[in-house]
Amino acid sequence: MKIGFLIKDLSSGGAERATVSLANYFALHSQDVEIITFNGCESFYPLEELVTVHTADLGELEQSVSLKRLFGSIKRIFTIRKIVKSQRLDVLIGMSFAMTWYTVLATVFTRTKSVGTERSNPYRYKATKLNTFLRKFFYNFTDGYVFQTRRAAEFFGNKKSERDIIIPNAIFNETVYSLSPPAERKKIICATGRLIKLKRFDMLIDAFARIADQIPGFMLFIFGEGEEKTDLENQIEYLGGTDPQAVKFVNYASVFVLSSDFEGMPNALLEALAMGVPCVSTRCEMGPDELIEDRVSGILTDVGNSEQLSEAMLEIIENPDLAKRLSENGRKLLKTHSIENISRQWLDYLNRI
Repeated sequence: MKIGFLIKDLSSGGAERATVSLANYFALHSQDVEIITFNGCESFYPLEELVTVHTADLGELEQSVSLKRLFGSIKRIFTIRKIVKSQRLDVLIGMSFAMTWYTVLATVFTRTKSVGTERSNPYRYKATKLNTFLRKFFYNFTDGYVFQTRRAAEFFGNKKSERDIIIPNAIFNETVYSLSPPAERKKIICATGRLIKLKRFDMLIDAFARIADQIPGFMLFIFGEGEEKTDLENQIEYLGGTDPQAVKFVNYASVFVLSSDFEGMPNALLEALAMGVPCVSTRCEMGPDELIEDRVSGILTDVGNSEQLSEAMLEIIENPDLAKRLSENGRKLLKTHSIENISRQWLDYLNRI
């Protein structure tokens, strides 16, 4: 099978890492793999030599609604279509909701099947009336659709549930597989992510402040960069910076916390669970309740409730048996969400459609 991926570029990011990991797996399992990008840049993640990258050099579209933006979009469609036809792809996968639109238009009236993906939260992420319409409109013209969560599939009404599939994110971070739970955890509560409002790190800081006197010696570490950094620095004495190896630090934490108002599929939480770090997460849209069985593999709290968050963190710290149980059960994701297992699900699905 000749499989194509369509993505803006191969810089750092969740969709980019997933694209490279899936492409590498397919190529190493006797598939011809092509990646089509809008912009040329070196792949941030290691890419197998067997994978071919076609750069369309299409640049950026005009931000405002205009004829120039329209003609730019049309140019993109015809350029991608030319590559699809010249490479005789069996299937083209759009690696975001926007890439899905281009995938449909670039493959229409060709022998190439189109597969769309929803890798974000369609209820919240760029959920304007126009984007909501376009998401659902182009969904109807794909030959298949891959969702990361049940909730994402429900957004589209499960109208073609017999055709579509739910495949969660894999643990694409190779470092996770090389780490084991430490013999003794550090007095650390940890969180990672972009420093933006929806991640609610302000609430996490408040929750930590509630219990700090009861857990002397414990520190809160937040790894990330973003628009809220200055405000958060004013709220807490220490705020960690961006570090691609932050996962090694998280592995030693006593608790990992996800405090978001909503998510798509939280990779940071998935990685922490797989490493066996006891986890607390808000029961937010979307993902946490599909990764965590409450009080079995982690603890779920109500969105925006700092009191519940602090109580959950304190309970894990003060109850070693609970922490051990959560760690052991969370670590099972290392097998169920392995690159091998998830990539095999993708390949089996592509062979079916």
